[in-house]
Amino acid sequence: MEVTRRVFLRSAFGAALAALGGCAAHDRSLLRCPTALSEFELDDDLGPLPVYRYKAGSGPALVLLHELPGLSLSDLALAKCLAQEGFAVYLPLLFGEAGQERFFMGYFQSCATAEFDCSSLSGPSPILIRLREVCGKIIERTGGSIGIIGMCLTGTFPLALLREGVSAAVLCQPTRPFNPFFLRPVGAQKRALGLAQSDIERARQFDLPFLALRYKSDRLCPRERFQTLREQFPGRMAAIEIDGEPQGHSTLAGDLNEDAFADAAVYLKTRLGLSKKAAKMRLARFDDRPCEITSEGRWRAL
Repeated sequence: MEVTRRVFLRSAFGAALAALGGCAAHDRSLLRCPTALSEFELDDDLGPLPVYRYKAGSGPALVLLHELPGLSLSDLALAKCLAQEGFAVYLPLLFGEAGQERFFMGYFQSCATAEFDCSSLSGPSPILIRLREVCGKIIERTGGSIGIIGMCLTGTFPLALLREGVSAAVLCQPTRPFNPFFLRPVGAQKRALGLAQSDIERARQFDLPFLALRYKSDRLCPRERFQTLREQFPGRMAAIEIDGEPQGHSTLAGDLNEDAFADAAVYLKTRLGLSKKAAKMRLARFDDRPCEITSEGRWRAL
Protein backbone atom coordinates (compact mmCIF):
# COMPACT_ATOMS: atom_id res chain seq x y z
CA MET A 1 0.00 0.00 0.00
CA GLU A 2 1.34 3.41 -0.92
CA VAL A 3 2.09 5.62 2.05
CA THR A 4 1.06 9.18 1.25
CA ARG A 5 2.89 12.20 2.59
CA ARG A 6 -0.13 13.12 4.70
CA VAL A 7 -0.27 9.69 6.32
CA PHE A 8 3.47 9.79 7.02
CA LEU A 9 3.29 13.23 8.64
CA ARG A 10 0.25 12.24 10.69
CA SER A 11 2.08 9.16 11.97
CA ALA A 12 5.22 11.14 12.78
CA PHE A 13 3.17 13.76 14.61
CA GLY A 14 1.37 11.10 16.61
CA ALA A 15 4.67 9.51 17.62
CA ALA A 16 5.97 12.87 18.73
CA LEU A 17 2.99 13.54 20.94
CA ALA A 18 3.28 10.06 22.41
CA ALA A 19 6.82 10.94 23.47
CA LEU A 20 5.53 14.13 25.07
CA GLY A 21 3.24 11.89 27.06
CA GLY A 22 6.24 11.41 29.31
CA CYS A 23 4.90 14.46 31.15
CA ALA A 24 2.72 12.12 33.21
CA ALA A 25 3.41 8.62 31.94
CA HIS A 26 3.77 7.10 35.40
CA ASP A 27 2.05 7.67 38.71
CA ARG A 28 4.67 7.85 41.45
CA SER A 29 2.98 10.89 42.99
CA LEU A 30 -0.29 8.95 43.08
CA LEU A 31 1.45 6.07 44.82
CA ARG A 32 2.89 8.49 47.37
CA CYS A 33 -0.30 10.52 47.88
CA PRO A 34 -3.39 8.66 46.60
CA THR A 35 -6.02 11.24 45.75
CA ALA A 36 -9.29 11.89 43.94
CA LEU A 37 -10.84 14.95 42.36
CA SER A 38 -13.41 14.98 45.17
CA GLU A 39 -10.64 16.14 47.54
CA PHE A 40 -10.47 19.43 45.63
CA GLU A 41 -12.97 22.26 45.35
CA LEU A 42 -13.50 24.78 42.59
CA ASP A 43 -12.76 28.34 43.69
CA ASP A 44 -14.87 30.81 41.70
CA ASP A 45 -13.37 34.04 43.03
CA LEU A 46 -9.87 34.03 41.57
CA GLY A 47 -10.29 35.67 38.22
CA PRO A 48 -10.44 34.56 34.61
CA LEU A 49 -9.47 30.88 35.00
CA PRO A 50 -11.12 28.03 36.92
CA VAL A 51 -8.97 27.34 39.98
CA TYR A 52 -9.06 24.18 42.08
CA ARG A 53 -7.91 24.14 45.68
CA TYR A 54 -7.04 21.17 47.87
CA LYS A 55 -9.73 21.25 50.55
CA ALA A 56 -7.60 20.13 53.49
CA GLY A 57 -4.63 22.36 52.77
CA SER A 58 -3.62 25.35 54.87
CA GLY A 59 -0.57 27.54 55.25
CA PRO A 60 1.35 29.64 52.70
CA ALA A 61 -0.13 29.55 49.21
CA LEU A 62 1.36 27.60 46.32
CA VAL A 63 0.20 27.96 42.73
CA LEU A 64 0.80 24.68 40.88
CA LEU A 65 0.69 24.86 37.07
CA HIS A 66 -0.17 21.59 35.39
CA GLU A 67 1.49 19.70 32.55
CA LEU A 68 0.76 19.06 28.87
CA PRO A 69 -1.67 16.11 29.30
CA GLY A 70 -3.90 18.33 31.46
CA LEU A 71 -4.71 18.71 35.14
CA SER A 72 -4.11 14.99 35.65
CA LEU A 73 -4.51 12.84 38.75
CA SER A 74 -0.70 12.78 38.98
CA ASP A 75 -0.67 16.57 39.25
CA LEU A 76 -3.52 16.51 41.76
CA ALA A 77 -1.57 13.95 43.80
CA LEU A 78 1.45 16.27 43.80
CA ALA A 79 -0.81 19.04 45.12
CA LYS A 80 -1.90 16.74 47.95
CA CYS A 81 1.73 15.85 48.73
CA LEU A 82 2.57 19.56 48.94
CA ALA A 83 -0.46 20.25 51.12
CA GLN A 84 0.77 17.58 53.53
CA GLU A 85 3.99 19.61 53.83
CA GLY A 86 2.02 22.59 55.13
CA PHE A 87 0.83 24.55 52.08
CA ALA A 88 -2.48 25.72 50.65
CA VAL A 89 -2.29 24.56 47.03
CA TYR A 90 -4.14 26.23 44.14
CA LEU A 91 -4.32 24.68 40.67
CA PRO A 92 -5.45 26.90 37.79
CA LEU A 93 -7.11 24.88 35.01
CA LEU A 94 -5.27 26.07 31.90
CA PHE A 95 -7.16 23.92 29.40
CA GLY A 96 -9.35 20.84 29.23
CA GLU A 97 -11.11 19.33 32.24
CA ALA A 98 -9.92 18.52 35.74
CA GLY A 99 -8.67 14.93 35.89
CA GLN A 100 -7.76 14.91 32.19
CA GLU A 101 -4.68 12.97 31.13
CA ARG A 102 -4.87 13.00 27.33
CA PHE A 103 -1.68 13.87 25.50
CA PHE A 104 -3.14 14.44 22.04
CA MET A 105 -6.05 16.45 23.41
CA GLY A 106 -3.76 18.45 25.69
CA TYR A 107 -1.53 19.43 22.78
CA PHE A 108 -4.42 20.67 20.67
CA GLN A 109 -5.98 22.49 23.64
CA SER A 110 -2.75 24.32 24.41
CA CYS A 111 -0.05 24.47 21.74
CA ALA A 112 -2.45 24.46 18.80
CA THR A 113 -4.34 27.47 20.19
CA ALA A 114 -3.34 31.10 20.50
CA GLU A 115 -2.91 30.76 24.28
CA PHE A 116 0.43 28.88 24.29
CA ASP A 117 3.42 29.46 22.05
CA CYS A 118 5.13 26.08 22.16
CA SER A 119 7.68 26.31 19.34
CA SER A 120 9.00 29.87 19.10
CA LEU A 121 12.29 30.67 20.76
CA SER A 122 10.89 33.74 22.53
CA GLY A 123 7.23 33.99 21.66
CA PRO A 124 4.63 35.34 24.11
CA SER A 125 2.02 32.98 25.59
CA PRO A 126 -1.19 34.98 26.19
CA ILE A 127 -2.28 32.54 28.93
CA LEU A 128 0.24 34.37 31.14
CA ILE A 129 -1.99 37.45 31.19
CA ARG A 130 -4.76 35.48 32.91
CA LEU A 131 -2.31 33.67 35.18
CA ARG A 132 -0.96 37.00 36.41
CA GLU A 133 -4.46 38.03 37.41
CA VAL A 134 -5.04 34.73 39.21
CA CYS A 135 -1.75 35.03 41.12
CA GLY A 136 -2.55 38.63 42.04
CA LYS A 137 -5.91 37.64 43.49
CA ILE A 138 -4.34 34.80 45.51
CA ILE A 139 -1.77 37.25 46.91
CA GLU A 140 -4.57 39.67 47.82
CA ARG A 141 -6.63 36.94 49.47
CA THR A 142 -3.84 35.39 51.51
CA GLY A 143 -2.15 38.65 52.43
CA GLY A 144 1.23 37.00 52.22
CA SER A 145 3.87 35.62 49.93
CA ILE A 146 3.15 32.83 47.47
CA GLY A 147 5.20 30.24 45.61
CA ILE A 148 4.72 29.16 41.99
CA ILE A 149 5.59 25.78 40.50
CA GLY A 150 5.67 25.25 36.74
CA MET A 151 5.96 21.83 35.08
CA CYS A 152 6.68 20.65 31.55
CA LEU A 153 4.66 22.94 29.26
CA THR A 154 4.52 25.57 32.03
CA GLY A 155 8.05 24.95 33.31
CA THR A 156 9.43 28.47 32.76
CA PHE A 157 6.17 30.27 33.53
CA PRO A 158 7.10 31.00 37.19
CA LEU A 159 9.81 33.37 35.92
CA ALA A 160 7.28 35.27 33.81
CA LEU A 161 4.93 35.48 36.82
CA LEU A 162 7.43 37.04 39.23
CA ARG A 163 6.04 40.12 40.98
CA GLU A 164 5.78 41.61 44.45
CA GLY A 165 4.28 38.91 46.64
CA VAL A 166 5.90 35.99 44.81
CA SER A 167 8.66 34.62 47.03
CA ALA A 168 9.41 31.18 45.56
CA ALA A 169 9.67 29.73 42.07
CA VAL A 170 10.22 26.11 41.07
CA LEU A 171 10.85 25.23 37.41
CA CYS A 172 10.21 21.53 36.73
CA GLN A 173 11.48 20.07 33.42
CA PRO A 174 10.71 23.14 31.27
CA THR A 175 9.82 21.67 27.87
CA ARG A 176 8.98 24.66 25.67
CA PRO A 177 9.99 25.41 23.01
CA PHE A 178 9.93 22.06 21.24
CA ASN A 179 9.43 20.63 17.76
CA PRO A 180 6.74 17.92 17.97
CA PHE A 181 7.85 16.29 14.72
CA PHE A 182 11.32 15.64 16.17
CA LEU A 183 9.95 14.59 19.58
CA ARG A 184 12.01 17.20 21.42
CA PRO A 185 13.63 20.64 21.28
CA VAL A 186 15.98 20.86 18.30
CA GLY A 187 18.66 23.31 17.21
CA ALA A 188 18.34 26.72 18.83
CA GLN A 189 15.27 25.53 20.75
CA LYS A 190 17.55 23.63 23.14
CA ARG A 191 18.92 26.85 24.61
CA ALA A 192 15.69 28.85 24.46
CA LEU A 193 13.34 29.48 27.38
CA GLY A 194 10.16 29.98 25.37
CA LEU A 195 9.48 33.33 27.06
CA ALA A 196 9.11 36.75 25.49
CA GLN A 197 12.16 38.92 26.03
CA SER A 198 10.00 41.36 27.99
CA ASP A 199 9.09 38.54 30.40
CA ILE A 200 12.76 37.67 30.89
CA GLU A 201 13.66 41.31 31.50
CA ARG A 202 10.86 41.60 34.06
CA ALA A 203 12.05 38.46 35.83
CA ARG A 204 15.57 39.89 36.08
CA GLN A 205 14.23 42.77 38.14
CA PHE A 206 13.34 40.44 41.02
CA ASP A 207 16.31 39.11 42.97
CA LEU A 208 14.58 35.85 43.81
CA PRO A 209 16.57 32.59 44.19
CA PHE A 210 14.81 29.79 42.33
CA LEU A 211 15.04 26.03 41.89
CA ALA A 212 15.07 24.15 38.56
CA LEU A 213 14.72 20.38 38.08
CA ARG A 214 15.26 17.90 35.25
CA TYR A 215 16.26 14.29 34.63
CA LYS A 216 19.68 14.15 32.98
CA SER A 217 18.51 11.79 30.25
CA ASP A 218 15.38 13.84 29.43
CA ARG A 219 15.53 14.93 25.79
CA LEU A 220 12.44 17.09 26.29
CA CYS A 221 14.33 19.31 28.74
CA PRO A 222 17.93 19.49 27.48
CA ARG A 223 20.91 20.53 29.59
CA GLU A 224 21.49 23.50 27.26
CA ARG A 225 18.27 25.06 28.56
CA PHE A 226 19.58 24.93 32.12
CA GLN A 227 22.79 26.58 30.96
CA THR A 228 20.73 29.44 29.52
CA LEU A 229 18.93 29.80 32.85
CA ARG A 230 22.28 30.08 34.64
CA GLU A 231 23.50 32.69 32.14
CA GLN A 232 20.31 34.74 32.19
CA PHE A 233 19.94 34.65 35.99
CA PRO A 234 23.46 34.46 37.42
CA GLY A 235 23.73 33.61 41.10
CA ARG A 236 20.02 32.86 41.46
CA MET A 237 19.48 29.26 40.33
CA ALA A 238 20.07 25.99 42.12
CA ALA A 239 19.71 22.98 39.83
CA ILE A 240 18.60 19.42 40.41
CA GLU A 241 19.70 17.19 37.53
CA ILE A 242 18.72 13.67 38.45
CA ASP A 243 21.04 10.83 37.49
CA GLY A 244 20.74 7.08 37.93
CA GLU A 245 17.71 4.86 37.51
CA PRO A 246 14.83 5.00 37.05
CA GLN A 247 14.94 8.00 34.76
CA GLY A 248 11.89 9.90 33.59
CA HIS A 249 10.53 13.33 32.77
CA SER A 250 8.04 14.58 35.36
CA THR A 251 10.39 15.20 38.30
CA LEU A 252 7.79 15.93 41.01
CA ALA A 253 4.58 14.39 39.63
CA GLY A 254 4.26 11.28 37.47
CA ASP A 255 7.97 10.40 37.72
CA LEU A 256 8.36 11.84 41.22
CA ASN A 257 11.85 11.55 42.68
CA GLU A 258 11.75 11.50 46.48
CA ASP A 259 15.03 13.37 47.01
CA ALA A 260 14.04 16.03 44.49
CA PHE A 261 10.68 16.42 46.23
CA ALA A 262 12.42 16.74 49.60
CA ASP A 263 14.71 19.51 48.27
CA ALA A 264 11.78 21.35 46.68
CA ALA A 265 9.77 21.14 49.92
CA VAL A 266 12.68 22.50 52.00
CA TYR A 267 13.22 25.35 49.53
CA LEU A 268 9.52 26.28 49.57
CA LYS A 269 9.25 26.09 53.36
CA THR A 270 12.27 28.33 53.81
CA ARG A 271 11.29 30.89 51.19
CA LEU A 272 7.67 31.04 52.44
CA GLY A 273 8.48 31.27 56.13
CA LEU A 274 7.63 27.79 57.42
CA SER A 275 11.27 27.11 58.31
CA LYS A 276 13.88 29.41 59.82
CA LYS A 277 16.79 26.97 59.70
CA ALA A 278 19.51 26.51 57.11
CA ALA A 279 19.20 23.14 55.39
CA LYS A 280 21.58 21.17 53.21
CA MET A 281 20.10 20.02 49.92
CA ARG A 282 20.14 16.34 48.96
CA LEU A 283 20.47 16.79 45.19
CA ALA A 284 20.47 20.49 44.38
CA ARG A 285 23.69 22.13 43.23
CA PHE A 286 24.60 25.80 43.23
CA ASP A 287 27.58 26.89 41.14
CA ASP A 288 28.03 23.14 40.41
CA ARG A 289 28.66 22.43 44.09
CA PRO A 290 26.56 20.91 46.88
CA CYS A 291 24.56 23.64 48.54
CA GLU A 292 22.22 24.68 51.29
CA ILE A 293 19.33 27.05 51.56
CA THR A 294 20.17 29.56 54.28
CA SER A 295 17.82 30.71 57.00
CA GLU A 296 17.36 33.88 54.92
CA GLY A 297 16.25 31.80 51.94
CA ARG A 298 19.37 32.23 49.79
CA TRP A 299 21.50 29.60 48.07
CA ARG A 300 24.99 28.98 49.44
CA ALA A 301 27.53 26.61 47.95
CA LEU A 302 29.25 24.24 50.39
